[in-house]
Amino acid sequence: MNNQKIKLDNTALIHMASKNNDWSNIFRLSVNLNDVVNPHILQKALYNITHRFPTIIASIHKGWLWYYQKAVTSYPVVSKEKYLLKPMSKEEIERCATRVMYSDKSIIVELFHSITDGKGGVIFLKSLLFEYLKLKENINVEKLETWDILNVEDSPLQSELRDEYKEIIADSPSSNIKETKNNIFQFKSKNDTHLSLTNFNFDINKIKPVAKSYNVSLTVLITSIIAKSIINIQRAEMDMKEQKTVKLFLPIDLRNIFGKNTLRNFVFYIKPEIDPNQSKSAFSDIICSIENQMKQGLKKENLETRIEKNVKIQNNSLVKIIPLPLKEKVLRYAFKTSEKSTALTVSNLGIVEMPDSMKKYIQRFDCILNTRSKTPYNCGIISYNNYLCMNFIRNCETAVLENEIAHLLSELSIEYGVESKLYY
Repeated sequence: MNNQKIKLDNTALIHMASKNNDWSNIFRLSVNLNDVVNPHILQKALYNITHRFPTIIASIHKGWLWYYQKAVTSYPVVSKEKYLLKPMSKEEIERCATRVMYSDKSIIVELFHSITDGKGGVIFLKSLLFEYLKLKENINVEKLETWDILNVEDSPLQSELRDEYKEIIADSPSSNIKETKNNIFQFKSKNDTHLSLTNFNFDINKIKPVAKSYNVSLTVLITSIIAKSIINIQRAEMDMKEQKTVKLFLPIDLRNIFGKNTLRNFVFYIKPEIDPNQSKSAFSDIICSIENQMKQGLKKENLETRIEKNVKIQNNSLVKIIPLPLKEKVLRYAFKTSEKSTALTVSNLGIVEMPDSMKKYIQRFDCILNTRSKTPYNCGIISYNNYLCMNFIRNCETAVLENEIAHLLSELSIEYGVESKLYY
C-alpha cells in the first residue's frame, strides 16, 4: 500500500484538534438494501476498493508541527453494527479513520471528518456498494464515472488526492457579509446517556411544489422550517426581549462551484440568521431572508475571499513553525467559538443518483451527523429515488425541536412520514 504522507487539509485540522475521549466529529452514511447483507462479500468488496481510496481508507498521525494522513498499513475489517457514531479513539484513528459496518439489510460507513466530507463519503459508499453488488449479483454498469462511482481497476488520480483549498485565489473583491456574533440561540437541554434519532421523510414530488410556491430550493425551504421552529420554541419559553438570534450552520460542497473532484474535504459554510426581535417572523419573511443570505454567501467571489483568508493563516511562516501542541490549543478555542456561533448544523448532501441496474437492490440512503460537542442537536439530509430523508440526532431527553417541526409541517400542509429510534 502507498505510504505517502499527506498533510491534513484546512478543514481537517480543526476536527483533529477538537476531538476528545467522549466526542469526535464523525458522520454516518448508509444504504438500506432489499436483501440481507452478506458480510463475507462486503469484506471482499472493501478489500477490492481499499487501494482506490487512499485518503479515505486512511490513518491519521501526529507530527511535531502538523497532522498528516496516509493509507492504512493493513486492510480494515468489516464489523456488525453495535453503536451509532461511537467516538473514535486515538488508536482507532491511527489504524483507520473510516469504519465499514453492516446490519441486517444495511451497509454502513462512519467517517471521521478529518478524512473527507459528505460528498467524498457518498462517492466511497456508492463505489463500495457497486463492488458489493458486482460480486454478489454480477451486475455491470457502463461509464461508472458518470454516476460518481470509482472503478477499482483504476489508480487514484492526483486530482482526487489534492488539497484544493490551497488552490483558491480571490480574483475580485467580495461583498462584506455582516454576521451576528453575540446573543446566539443555543439548545441547553441536559445531555442524556443515549442518542435519539428522528427521521422525517418526504415524497419530493409533494414537497417540491411547496418550495416552488415560495420560489426557493428545497434546502432554503427546510432551513426556513428549522429556523421558524426554533423561533417558535423561544416564543413559547421566553419574552420577546429575551429571545436570541437563530443562526444555522450550512456546509456547502465546493466541487461544482470550482470544478474540482478531490475526495478530501472541500466544503465551506454559510450561516443564515434570523433575529426575532428585529425582523418579521412570518414564514414567508423568514424564507425571503434566508434565500437572500444564501444567495449572497454562495457568490463565488465571497467564497474565494473567505477561503483564501483561512488558507493564508495556515500558510503563515510563523504558524508553520509553531509546535503542534500550541496549534491545537488555538484550534480548540477556534472550534469552541465557532460552535457557539450557531444553533445546529443542517447538512444537505443532495440527491444520490444510481444506475438502473443497481436501483432494484436499494431501498434508501441515510445521512446522520453526530451531535455537537456541547449542544444536543444536528441534522443530516439526503435524497434518493424521489424521497428526501431528514435525520435529526440529539442526546437530550425531550424532542422539543422535532415536535415543533412536526407541528409546523402540519400547519404548512406538508405531508411527511416519521420514524424514531434510540441508540444506547
